[in-house]
Order: sequence, then structure tokens, then C-alpha cells
Amino acid sequence: MSLTEQYALDLYRAAQRGEPAPPAPGPHDWRTLRELREYRDFRAVTEGRPVRRRGRLTDALRSVRAVREVFARRRSALRELPDPGEEGTGSGRDVVGRPLECG
Repeated sequence: MSLTEQYALDLYRAAQRGEPAPPAPGPHDWRTLRELREYRDFRAVTEGRPVRRRGRLTDALRSVRAVREVFARRRSALRELPDPGEEGTGSGRDVVGRPLECG
């Protein structure tokens, strides 16, 4: 059963029982995963097991964050470059390549 089919079934059941509709899939996925991780850690502590901190999801999130940081640095570096068409930037050339001081 797909995610959409499960959601449609949950909507139908809620309507039959007069309950509020469940939230649509997607908007709270990351919060839900974080809460599940915290619950798993809590259970591990109460049962005397070591808390597992690394997993595939954690590694994937770290990779995504690293890629975002690289692109953010590139964007900020590009914003800092002077616009060649601006006056007073010291480039001294127009679109064709002639010196701006030519009159």
C-alpha cells in the first residue's frame, strides 16, 4: 500500500468515526523522526543499553548539511564579486571592452 493510499484510508476511517482528519504526510516528517529517535534513546537508557547515536539517517542528514554548506559558501563568494558593469569598481571597461574614460 502506498503512502497516498494509507492516508486516504486514514481519512476514511476518521470520517466514519467522527474524528478529526489526520495530518497530511510530509509536513511533520522530520519532527516525527526526531521524536522517534529521542524515544528510542530514552528506552535504551531505561533498559540499561547504550544509546546508539549513528545510523544511516544521521549519516544522510550530515551529508545533506555538508552539501548545503558548500553551496552556501559558493553563493556568498559569488555575491562578493564586483559587478563588471558597475561604475567605480576599478574594471574601467565597458561592454565591448573599451576603457570607460574614452570620450
